[in-house]
Amino acid sequence: MTSKNILASVLFASAALVAGSAMANDNPHTQPVNTASAVSRAEVLADLEIYRESGLAAVEQSETYGYDNARRDAAKAKYAELRSSPYYATLVKKFGGSAPATAVAGR
Repeated sequence: MTSKNILASVLFASAALVAGSAMANDNPHTQPVNTASAVSRAEVLADLEIYRESGLAAVEQSETYGYDNARRDAAKAKYAELRSSPYYATLVKKFGGSAPATAVAGR
C-alpha cells in the first residue's frame, strides 16, 4: 500500500466520521416541539398592559431593583389587584379577545 492510498483512506474515514456525527445531531426526536399556546394574543397584551400600569415594569428595569423592596412589593400588589379585577377582562376585549375575568395569562 502506498502512502497515497493510506492518505486517501484516512481522509475518507475522517469525512465519514464527520458526516456521521453531523447526521446524529439532527435527531428529530430530540428537537423541541412547537405546541399551541393556551393563552390568546389578547390575554398576553392585556397582561402586558397591566404589568406596565402597575409600575412593575418600571421597578424591574430600574437600577435599584434588588434594593427597593418596598416599591417592588407595592408594584406587585398593584399588579395582582389589577390582574384579578374586571379591568383585565375589559383589556382582553379591547385587544380583540373573549376571556373571562378569571383567565390567567401564564402566571
